[in-house]
Amino acid sequence: MDHQIDGSELVPKKTSKSRYRQRILRAWDNCCAYCDEPLGKNATLDHVKPRSLGGETVETNLVACCLHCNSMKSSHDVFAWYRSQTFYCLTREIRLHNWITRDLT
Repeated sequence: MDHQIDGSELVPKKTSKSRYRQRILRAWDNCCAYCDEPLGKNATLDHVKPRSLGGETVETNLVACCLHCNSMKSSHDVFAWYRSQTFYCLTREIRLHNWITRDLT
């Protein structure tokens, strides 16, 4: 069984992944980073820079996202796509920019 060290606690990999996911969802108040709708059961994590374009699975490249927005964005450039949406909001764009440019080291 794979385990991860979380602080001083050894936890199963599944638990670690769940905590990681929940931390990102909570950071976005369980709302979509793009349309700001409550997520509920359609919660996904979106790679801001798509994996198909070299985006990594790291916290600064993942945002809470509804299934609809995740499907619509697909592998488009996040800011070009977001600015073309009817639900575009400058405040959320700034928050998104701040999220992906923060330094976690």
